[in-house]
Amino acid sequence: MKILIASYYPLPALGGIWSFVSQLKERLERLGHSVDILSHNLNATKYRIIGRKPELSISQITPHIDAKLKRILPQHSNQWIDKTEEYRYSLELSALYYGLNQYDIIHAQDVIAADALRRVKPKHIPLVTSAHGYLSGGIFYHLKTLHRNKTDEQIKQMFEYQYHNALEYEGYHASDYIHAPSKWSYNKIVNEFSVMPKKLFTFSDGMDIEGFLSRSKGESPISRPKDKKIILFTGRLVFLKGIQYLIEALAKLKLDRRDWECWILGEGAMQSELQGNCTRLGLTNEVKFLGVTNNVPHFLKQADIFVLPGLQDTQPHSLMEAQLIGLPAIVSDAAALPEMVSNGQNGLVFPAGNSQQLYIKLKYLLENDLIREQFSHHAKLWAHKRWSMDKMINNTLNFYHKAIGNNKNS
Repeated sequence: MKILIASYYPLPALGGIWSFVSQLKERLERLGHSVDILSHNLNATKYRIIGRKPELSISQITPHIDAKLKRILPQHSNQWIDKTEEYRYSLELSALYYGLNQYDIIHAQDVIAADALRRVKPKHIPLVTSAHGYLSGGIFYHLKTLHRNKTDEQIKQMFEYQYHNALEYEGYHASDYIHAPSKWSYNKIVNEFSVMPKKLFTFSDGMDIEGFLSRSKGESPISRPKDKKIILFTGRLVFLKGIQYLIEALAKLKLDRRDWECWILGEGAMQSELQGNCTRLGLTNEVKFLGVTNNVPHFLKQADIFVLPGLQDTQPHSLMEAQLIGLPAIVSDAAALPEMVSNGQNGLVFPAGNSQQLYIKLKYLLENDLIREQFSHHAKLWAHKRWSMDKMINNTLNFYHKAIGNNKNS
């Protein structure tokens, strides 16, 4: 089978999408399949098939796209939307440049890529999509960051939200079949975007467990302070990750006990604001912003508690990795996070946005060494069973064969 994996967003990149794509490609090729990856590059200057020459720069084709858009939308002026239009049409033209007839199936990694490739692919080639995220929700929280004074309903009436919501609808309906990694995403796609349930396959993402654990072996170059437990967060520093509530909870925790330190791995638009909050709340000695690292397994090995206070998360690889290391996790009840943590068995779940409840959960785990050890044991068992790469590959191949067979029949 010859497979094209396509992404509107840059690859390779830090984060769960690249982990999914790179491991999927490696395993499929090990089984004898051929896999190409078409994506934006990190500098946002081209869409290219990774490793293939020649490459087509966006600057070569944007004059034609811009001229067309000005004729279609002469009164429209929104730099954010204009850039999205420019990129998605560049993805279409780049796909045509490389040629799509050579593939047996196209596997989009997001709804924008699905909508773009549906417009240019040959009809006989099936298109499937993995719903790694929730585009409309991500845009909502981005707008929420920019417009703190607006109500939720006012944000949903904004043109930027409506535009991306329409793109998400089109992307799902452009797909022959959709991979939903959680029950939450399945319900969201069916109920909010009116997709027929028979188009969805629900199965978890997987991980190269052996490879990940091997990277965590050996002497850690990271040292932890003596006589302190480590609370760890990894992820983007943006509104929807809920780090603002973690910092509020830590300020309450400091009033009770000082035997802890919180490490925050990541960067993002809210970093300065979050650091300012730490200064205002007297947490500059307790909360360390450590930036982005390629050495996450060693940070996980040094930690005692993993925290994910997100307002929206589909199936974050950061939590999968923490469970494989054996970290007890405290997560919010937002989106699919409660499907990943069994409350009271391998971690704890608190109401999203509730810093008081997060503080109570943190305090409880810090006070109870035996409970942390029990959660750690169950987290490892859960992770090895739930995040199997072999299961994911088998499910993905069934997903592909269903789409190819259905396409031939129709």
